[in-house]
Amino acid sequence: MTYSVSENGLIGNAQQTLEPRSGEVLVPDAVFQALRRFAFEHEAADGLMTFTVQKGREYIRVRNYVGLLTLSDGTQFEILPKIAGTTNARALLLTMLRYLRHGPFRTLTSAHTTATHLPLWEVFITAFLDTLEPVVRQGIQRAYVSIERNERFWRGKFQAVRQQRENAQHAERLAVMYDVLTADVPPNRILKTSLVLLDRQTSSLVNKRRIQQLLGAMDDIPVTDCMADDIRAFRRANRLFTRYESALRWAEALFGNQGYGVKAGRTTSLSLLFPMERVFEEYVAHGVRRHWPNADELQIQESSAHLVDEHIGTPKFKLRPDIVIRHTNQTFVLDTKWKQVHGQESTANGNYGIEQADMYQLYAYGKKYAATDLFLIYPANETFRQPLAVFGYDATTRLHVVPFDVVNPLANEVEKLATYALSFRQ
Repeated sequence: MTYSVSENGLIGNAQQTLEPRSGEVLVPDAVFQALRRFAFEHEAADGLMTFTVQKGREYIRVRNYVGLLTLSDGTQFEILPKIAGTTNARALLLTMLRYLRHGPFRTLTSAHTTATHLPLWEVFITAFLDTLEPVVRQGIQRAYVSIERNERFWRGKFQAVRQQRENAQHAERLAVMYDVLTADVPPNRILKTSLVLLDRQTSSLVNKRRIQQLLGAMDDIPVTDCMADDIRAFRRANRLFTRYESALRWAEALFGNQGYGVKAGRTTSLSLLFPMERVFEEYVAHGVRRHWPNADELQIQESSAHLVDEHIGTPKFKLRPDIVIRHTNQTFVLDTKWKQVHGQESTANGNYGIEQADMYQLYAYGKKYAATDLFLIYPANETFRQPLAVFGYDATTRLHVVPFDVVNPLANEVEKLATYALSFRQ
């Protein structure tokens, strides 16, 4: 069973109420209790979910993580970002995931992002198979592997020490080491094992047929004894397996317990969860890196400055703004926050919902990077469509709070941001 819930949404127990409120998802008691255990397991470390009681009813609140969560009984939750102005949050999430670094998601195409008839898990399976099929069509890569054996004839390199240790009483045997060309190597074992696991877990007849065809082509390859060990080994593999890279990255994401901000737990399997803060940050950073006009220097995650320049001979507390842009005689510092800002000052205690810690953080960036104009970038919403009035820290340092509408094309939003920022050039 698959349930869809929005980021920051509530999941309730159907045993306690039969009529969900707006934005609330009800699940059977057994599913709710499994989810409750997961929430307690991860609450302190990750803040993925929290348990709460409202008007005598128990709820699980999803926090700022999105993606796919699978419980041990196979129940799946698609956690989708809460984005104003879109009716297809899943397609938008998949589009934004394409710009995550260090993952396989760049291979997602419009065919994947618009596949509304498929559950999120099946979209990921489809994307993996799309990267694996060309690899198999080109032929399974083989590699030479060193083998140590006791043979009845001389082959390869004789091992005198092992001969004395193992064959002192067997003159008819020779301890030798030699190389054999084989498909039984870590990259192939990872892909074969991934296919075997997916064959059991897919509910799509199309994907199951594709998996069976690929398994037939990899019939002579064994499954892995330890996925983690083989993943570590393939990272050290030589360039023979360069064409495997995308497929192996998908296999690692699906089955390698690779975290995107969530620690591995005892209650889950087959989960791909992403902190929405990071998804938004890397999405905006990619757009700025690609579409910002005529910068003299543009750095992502710049880390040359420290909050404290000297303490017992060393600097302390490294600063890491999301984006630093230098234009001739002016420096801009941009930082992204996946939080809700209110467009009217009268709400949220008169501070637009902006957290004071974020204001302190940007002030430190301004002083340490000698930036006169600082930019806090938040997702646009119904009340926040235009930049707020400029905040003047002092006579030389200004803070701009600007919306970024992820529903619009990335290039257009970056162009709008750049036009606004460059209007303050000195």
